[in-house]
Amino acid sequence: AAAFGAAGFSVVCVDPAPPVTEAAAEGADMRTTAFLQPARGVLAEAGLWQRLEPHAAALRVMRIVDAGGDTPEPRIVKDFDAAEIGEEPFGWNFPNWLLRRELVARIAELPNVDFRPGTATRSVLTRESEARVTL
Repeated sequence: AAAFGAAGFSVVCVDPAPPVTEAAAEGADMRTTAFLQPARGVLAEAGLWQRLEPHAAALRVMRIVDAGGDTPEPRIVKDFDAAEIGEEPFGWNFPNWLLRRELVARIAELPNVDFRPGTATRSVLTRESEARVTL
């Protein structure tokens, strides 16, 4: 919604649950989301990178673990160091509750974005050139 709104589109954004935007609040999503390097440009264009950058946890090492098969035990572990390919990290990690807080704050600044927390979709009908969503 923030990216489309920042690009000048009229947007209606619905969320069936009111956003939990503080870590200590009941129902806060304490998971994190990783954004790789290309996401920084998208976030900046949406007006979000400036808000998120002070909270960014750099992803300097990427660990791949193969734990598939009959026994869920790590069989192969491989670490990749971002410093081996450049000065920038692979990307950044952010707490989900923080992402929601900053997204809600950003779309509140955009007069062409109508955010409706507590509203769910009842049906979605897609066509080749449009979609019809019933709220």
